Amino acid sequence: MLKTIPIFFSSFFFFTLHASEQLIVVLSPELNSTAATMQRYEKHTAWEKIGEKIPVTLGRSGLGYASGKTPLKNEGDGRSPAGVFRISSAFGYDEHPNGLMPYYYADDKLICVDDVEDSRYNTFAFLDPRNLPKSFETMRRNDEVYRNGAVIGYNTTGEKGRGSCIFIHLNHSDHRPTSGCTAMEEAPLKELLGWLDPQKNPQILQIPMSDCAEYQKEFEGIKCE
Repeated sequence: MLKTIPIFFSSFFFFTLHASEQLIVVLSPELNSTAATMQRYEKHTAWEKIGEKIPVTLGRSGLGYASGKTPLKNEGDGRSPAGVFRISSAFGYDEHPNGLMPYYYADDKLICVDDVEDSRYNTFAFLDPRNLPKSFETMRRNDEVYRNGAVIGYNTTGEKGRGSCIFIHLNHSDHRPTSGCTAMEEAPLKELLGWLDPQKNPQILQIPMSDCAEYQKEFEGIKCE
């Protein structure tokens, strides 16, 4: 049975960051790299690896920081957000979810609003011809890169111009960089979606390798390799 859920990225943030028991670590060789690796972890006494490390594709401009360092992530800059974020939900073209996460069925009416002047900025909404945002992304895409995916809880307050509609999704057929999301092949993406558990408050850490030692202090057990 599909879950009935509100159409806001921030609706699922029930726990504190420190309560997390699932962590996805995305490491890029340098800040402006468009290629990176992803490793899953689960929290026991320390963070322990789950599965194999896999290649992923980042934004066309690499990474941009959510806060604290430059360059900051902003709307339209082609950077994937750097920092620690919750994985809030999943989405896809199947009516039934592949896993336990709150799920958005991406039919032809589901959109993500990227109009910085719209009050619905950085949220999912249902297409309404009487109340269209000036700019939005249709979730049922012809290239099918959103056939399976998960929402990265970036800019959940909807701060104007700081970036919107950030997902984990399928690679483009030519493996070109994304507009600011994190992309991967279908088999590992489906495995990831089946592994995610909302009761374990999953998070994603996306950073350049140069920042990894700093985060090892917070997430004991993660590897900088």
